[in-house]
Amino acid sequence: MATTTVSDTSVRSERGVLTRELPTVGFIAMAKENHQKDEIYEFVSYLRGRYGKDPSIHLLLDDVVLFDEYAIVDRAREMQEQGVDLIVFIVGTWMYSSYVISAVNDLHVPFILYGLSDRIANGNLGASLQIRYVLQEMGMRFPYLCGPMRDEANHAFIASYVKAAWVRRQLRNRKIAAIGGKCMMMYQTQVNEFSWKRIFGVDFPQYDAVQVFKEMERIDVKEVDRVEKEFLAKVDDVHWSAGQDRMEADAIRTQARMFLAFQRLQRLYGIDVFANKCMPEMSAIPYGYGYCACLATSMLNDAGITTACEADVPAALSMYILHLLTGTAVFFADIARLNRETGRLTFFNCGTAPVSLADRRQGVQVWPMPGNIADEAIPKEYFISKMRGGTIRFDLENDRTATVLRIGGNDATLRFHVGRATTCPREVAPEEIIGNRWPGFGLKFTGDVEQFLKNTVGHHYSLVFGDHTQELKHLASMLGIGFVLDT
Repeated sequence: MATTTVSDTSVRSERGVLTRELPTVGFIAMAKENHQKDEIYEFVSYLRGRYGKDPSIHLLLDDVVLFDEYAIVDRAREMQEQGVDLIVFIVGTWMYSSYVISAVNDLHVPFILYGLSDRIANGNLGASLQIRYVLQEMGMRFPYLCGPMRDEANHAFIASYVKAAWVRRQLRNRKIAAIGGKCMMMYQTQVNEFSWKRIFGVDFPQYDAVQVFKEMERIDVKEVDRVEKEFLAKVDDVHWSAGQDRMEADAIRTQARMFLAFQRLQRLYGIDVFANKCMPEMSAIPYGYGYCACLATSMLNDAGITTACEADVPAALSMYILHLLTGTAVFFADIARLNRETGRLTFFNCGTAPVSLADRRQGVQVWPMPGNIADEAIPKEYFISKMRGGTIRFDLENDRTATVLRIGGNDATLRFHVGRATTCPREVAPEEIIGNRWPGFGLKFTGDVEQFLKNTVGHHYSLVFGDHTQELKHLASMLGIGFVLDT
C-alpha cells in the first residue's frame, strides 16, 4: 500500500513514547466496492496536494481507497501506532455504518468524520449522516464535517484541529513540578490532582527550594559567566539602585547560577514545566537566600523551559499549552488595572517575562526589586523589608493581536477562559514603583471588558501573540471541558 508522507519527524522520547515534532494527520478514504469512486479518488489526490505542501503539518495518506471493513480497522490501528494525532475518515460513497464505527470504537486518538457532498448519486452524504448519528448515540465526541472536497473552511478546521490534537498528545504524562510550598492562601493556584490527571494526563511532583539551592552549588563558574554575559547582552540598562532599594553586585550573576540549577533539576527529574514559589523561600533573607527568582525565571522562559510564579499550577499548564501551540515564549502576568471607558486592562508581574517578547524600541531594563513587597507567609519579626534581587522591565509591541489563557475549575467546572484582544500601552502612574519596574502590557477588548473580568478564574493570565482561539476551543472539546471566550 503506497503512502504519501512528508519527511518522517517521529522521535522516541526518553519515556519510550512515539511522538512527532509536527502535528500529524492521517486520512482514510473509504468507499463501497460496487459504487462510483471517481470522486473519492479525486479527493485523495487533492488532499495530497493540500496537506503535503503544508510545512506545519505531517501527512499520512494512502494512495488507495479502502473498501473492506477489516482493512479500515487495521489501517486506523496502524496509524495510531505510528503516532498520528488525528484521523479523518472520509465517506466517499454509500457504505455500511460499521466501516467507520468498528474502526473508531477502539481508537485512543481524536477523529473527524467527513462526508463528501459533491454528488448525490453515490449517497455519501446520507451515509455520513447516519454514521454520525450512531457514533453520537454511542457517546463519542468528534467533529462532523460535510461539503465538497475543496471546501476551504473545512480544511482550515482540520488544520487547526490537528494542532490542538497534537497539543493534547504532548500533554500526556508531562511533569509540572511545584518548587516550594503551598502559595500564600491563593486557593486558585492549587488543583484537584485526581481530576487534572484524568483530564490532562499530567503529573504533579513537588520539590523543596533547598534542592534548587543545593544544585546551585554544583554549577560550573564558566557556565555562570557565559549565561550572565548572554543575559546582559539582551539588556539596555541596569539600574543598581532606585530610591532606598538596591541590588547586590552579584544579583544578576546569582540568577544566572539559579537558571542553570533549574536546568539541571529539569534533566535530573525529567521535569517539563516549573511552578516556582519564590516568596518567601527565595526572596526573603530569613527563609531563603534573599534574591527573588525573577531574572532566572525570565531566562528559563526564554530558553523554552516554561516556568510560572507563585507555585501557580493552573498558570503553569496554561503557559505550557500556549507554548506548545506557538513554539514561542509566554508572558505570565497579573491583572492589575481596569479602564472601563477605553475597554482596557493593564497587566504586569515582577519578572517571569521572557526578553524575547520585548518591544526593543522601548528598551529592556533591570531594576532592584521594590523592598515594600510584603508576604503574609513571613511573621513581622522576620520581615526586614529588603530584597537583594532584581527584576526585568519591558513593554510589549502595541497593536498586535494576542491570546490570553487561564485554566480554572476542577471536575465538572474545569474550563479554559480565553481572551482575544489587541496589545496597547499599559497604564501606570509615574509614582507607581511596582508598575514602573516590572514588565507588563495593556490589552484592548472590542467587547465588554468587564465581562472578561466576570469570567476570570484567577488573577494570573498567560499571553502569546496571534489568534489561537480556535485551537484552544478544539482542545477543550477533545478534553471534554468548558470553554469561555471574551474578545
